[in-house]
Amino acid sequence: MLRTGQLESIAYFEQSLQKAKACSKRFICKVDKIMNIHPLSVYHFYHKLGFTERFYWSNQENSLILTGIGTLVPFHHSTEEQYSAIEKEWKRFGEEVYIEQENCFGTGPLALGGFSFFETYKHDHDWKEFGTSHFFVPKLMITVTQEGTFITSNYEINAQTTLEDLLSQYKQYDDYLEQYGMKQPTFTQSECIQKDEFEPNEWIQSVKTAIGQMKDEQLEKVVLNRTLNATFSSEVNSSKVIYELEATRNVNYVITYQLKDTVFISATPERLIAKKKNTVSSMCLAGSAAKGITKEENSEAANWLLNSKKNNDEHAFVVNYIKETLRLYCDQLTIPSSPRIMATKSLLHLFTPVEGTILQHVSIFKLIQALHPTPALGGFPKEVACKLIRELEPIERGWYGAPIGWIDLNGNGDFAVGIRSALVKANKAKLYAGCGIVQDSKPEEEFYETGVKFLPMLNALGGLRNER
Repeated sequence: MLRTGQLESIAYFEQSLQKAKACSKRFICKVDKIMNIHPLSVYHFYHKLGFTERFYWSNQENSLILTGIGTLVPFHHSTEEQYSAIEKEWKRFGEEVYIEQENCFGTGPLALGGFSFFETYKHDHDWKEFGTSHFFVPKLMITVTQEGTFITSNYEINAQTTLEDLLSQYKQYDDYLEQYGMKQPTFTQSECIQKDEFEPNEWIQSVKTAIGQMKDEQLEKVVLNRTLNATFSSEVNSSKVIYELEATRNVNYVITYQLKDTVFISATPERLIAKKKNTVSSMCLAGSAAKGITKEENSEAANWLLNSKKNNDEHAFVVNYIKETLRLYCDQLTIPSSPRIMATKSLLHLFTPVEGTILQHVSIFKLIQALHPTPALGGFPKEVACKLIRELEPIERGWYGAPIGWIDLNGNGDFAVGIRSALVKANKAKLYAGCGIVQDSKPEEEFYETGVKFLPMLNALGGLRNER
């Protein structure tokens, strides 16, 4: 066995099953520290266990990698109260699971998932499986941290469950990891054979409309998204996309969330909120410029961005909003007085980190609900901007720009916003990119900027390699 010895496993499950039944628990969790397991291999071969759901997560610092496969328990809502509904179900699950001991950060039972950008859909054809919120507790999860590699396996029990039932399932997972945990995935090369930017002239006109409303109404900023439909020569393999994104990553997350035959993929550089014990962290990311080819060109672009009034005004909306929002839930906040440069693969961004000490009673779900969408994803004022987005954008945002991440039973978690993203099914993908519109925006420049934002994901999916 890759994990604990057979006798130790028998003793663990025998004791856990007895205690869990005595306490009327419905689930048992086991965490093992192991070696020689690669999370992408576990993700890639998930179908060997008959699973149809999987999740991959690599954070900005690359200090935490999660792969969760198979659904033990789903939390799925399509209501306007999705934040509180998911939080209630997660608390209920916590009361029903037996855990032998406190586990390392990022291990044990986690809820993996996300929310839609808006609380309701005008139409949800592309996002039907995802709904306005969808989370699941994985049956099997790999966690890679600086402390090592861990396997979390979760089991459902009832009055009839026997020790042999648990040992049989445990052995099935162990055999899977033995056979596939370090097996190198092989990929078929898929190339983009067609791409269509959805109604580019209409999008430019929408930008002009938004600018016009800023002159007449109480709107200071709005973020407008546009889409690109791409068709590939063969089915897009999300494992290969992860591989490509990881190989070229800079400061971005790499996230996938698959339900049945549809997968949402994001290479976002932007964290919404993270919580570890009583410390929370967020970030302000708004204002951007294309990177140059040479070091000198990049330095020139960074200097221009730091001194651009339009981009600094756009950034200030986000900083002030996040500061004023988190101030309601934190004892103290630390926010630098001026932004710095964050460089991704194709773009330079104005970036301001935020850290605070949270009040004891505040959950990460409460913070998500309070923050989303920030002016970096919606606009300012929030209600006015979101109303205009609904009016001007013909394509449903779905999970684009929305919170996606994970939470543990201690309330720790990390949620990014799903930008630089694509929704993939078979050999087709819909890519999403947006930009912040303020009164000084130039529509053609914003169109070009969104085009640049498409490229890293398009290339990872199988786009033209000479595009940058």
